[in-house]
Amino acid sequence: MSGSDSVKASRLVVAAAVLDDLGHPTTLLCAARSYPPEHAGQFELPGGKVEPAERPEQALARELDEEIGLSARLGPELIAPRHLAVPAPSDSGPGDDAPAWPAMHGFRMRVWLAEPARPGDRGRAGADHQRLEWVPLDPPDRLRRLPWLEADLPIIDALVTALAR
Repeated sequence: MSGSDSVKASRLVVAAAVLDDLGHPTTLLCAARSYPPEHAGQFELPGGKVEPAERPEQALARELDEEIGLSARLGPELIAPRHLAVPAPSDSGPGDDAPAWPAMHGFRMRVWLAEPARPGDRGRAGADHQRLEWVPLDPPDRLRRLPWLEADLPIIDALVTALAR
């Protein structure tokens, strides 16, 4: 791994599983990517990269606003199970000391449950996404049938399991 690869591999990204209501969720906001061509049309949880000196929660708020025009209230973090968790690198930044989900291209991803800060806010698809869909959580296999990015599949499975409790 070259020096630039090690920086990339330790890079943290954040995402939100945006539910219509954290207390009584019925739908999940799913975002279909616009690019790169090999991933266009595949779904992901909205979010993005954490910038240097930025706390993960700050980055998530910024990314949700930039990508989908949504202000969100964060709920609990969806923690990666031990067998999948990627540990934080020894030189991790502020607030980046927690294990994370494995993401594409060697990135690490932390995921929070969230809800729109303004009830009824649906967000909007910007340049990063072809479309946004609020997908019903029931039946649970409806979510799993979407063409998700491979890295998001275990997160969706964990989310479905967590919401079924």
